[in-house]
Amino acid sequence: MAENKIKDEALVPVPLNERQHWITPAMIFGGLEFSIPVLMVGATLAASFGLGQVFLILIVAMLVVQWIGNALQGHIGAKTGLSSSVIARTSFGSTQARFIVGFTIFFVSMGWWAVQTAVAGNALSAMIGIDYTNNWLAWATVTTLAGISFAIPSILGYSSMKWTDYIAVPAGLLLVAAGIFYALRNTGWQEIINWSPASSMTILAAISLVIGINVSQWVIASDYTRYAKPNKKDSILIPLGIIGVGFPLFLVGFVMSVGVGDADIVNVMMNLGFPVWGFLILWFATWTSQLVNNYSMGLALANMFNVNSNKGRVVLTIIGTILSIIVALAGILDYFMDFLNMTALIYPAIAGIMFADFFFIRKQKWIDNNGWNWMATIGLVFGVVVGYITQYVTPFGIPAIQSLIVSSIIYLAAMRLKAKIAPDQFTAAPSLKDSEEARVNNLK
Repeated sequence: MAENKIKDEALVPVPLNERQHWITPAMIFGGLEFSIPVLMVGATLAASFGLGQVFLILIVAMLVVQWIGNALQGHIGAKTGLSSSVIARTSFGSTQARFIVGFTIFFVSMGWWAVQTAVAGNALSAMIGIDYTNNWLAWATVTTLAGISFAIPSILGYSSMKWTDYIAVPAGLLLVAAGIFYALRNTGWQEIINWSPASSMTILAAISLVIGINVSQWVIASDYTRYAKPNKKDSILIPLGIIGVGFPLFLVGFVMSVGVGDADIVNVMMNLGFPVWGFLILWFATWTSQLVNNYSMGLALANMFNVNSNKGRVVLTIIGTILSIIVALAGILDYFMDFLNMTALIYPAIAGIMFADFFFIRKQKWIDNNGWNWMATIGLVFGVVVGYITQYVTPFGIPAIQSLIVSSIIYLAAMRLKAKIAPDQFTAAPSLKDSEEARVNNLK
């Protein structure tokens, strides 16, 4: 079907004849990973680890953990053709999915968008000679204009995002090459190879940090794979976009920060002597992830307010953009690490319940369950609590994985118990007929 016929409705399945080749959602996924926070985390790792250790951290976090989570959620999106907050209606119930899951996706997507917009404002201000640490009004003007430009493709819809990424991802690859070139010119390859700082972070904590930057994908991947074909091969291949972009970008953040001693990527680029075009490429790279965050934010709002039309999605995305710009101007960058850690607690628990429900209870079918499933609430609370304890109280293992596993187990156990004591629509596995009828009637 021609691109201009894609309706991009928020709450109903994407028709099979509008599904794309796996490269398209993979490219959009890769654009999501092309983000300033990835560079910042890579720079943060340089304060505690050498190059070999960083390789090990990225192999475990990206090639093992992240790929599996993205493939599972991506398969759910392709199988159902639905966005993440709508898929959650089966396990959480329509009410809880709208006001808990939908709000979480909206809030966290807004936070990430605000963080990156603030850093982009810093970079553009530095490029044109504005002291962004003292001249707030000038910085705010630049940041607002950057935010508006970031939002336009996601407001227009999926097709616009696709072509934006085809342009911006190659521009981001130039940033990778330039980052390595200027780091080697100023620091030298030998110093990077021999870099061995006194570690202030454990390997497991570093793996958790890398996962934390990407953990939202375990929930929102379906927002983009709903446009993919529903086969296992595509679901496995699509996360290559994340791996192919994220792995080198984390390394570039590491390499660029060695010898500079600063995790602020704008300061790193200035100290390395990046030219003006370097900052422009940073803006292009940021653009790719910003439009994805913005699009998910609009879909989550559409589910919260039960708005299905493309026009309604556009209006809600604009409202979300305005709120996000306000958050960016309020100084969210000062709380970046706290925000990242909070994200890593909430998303894995939601993902664990969605995975357990779709693969073990529904047998890969979807149905729109009305109401509020308290068993999902219990699983969510347990998952977040375990994540919090193992992250902050008694640091242990990889909190995101533990949160996901605990929420899954508690949810399945609670659902089994409920099926015996007080069965209802949540405990009954839907038939294929029920699933198809729900797809048609889920707006009623």
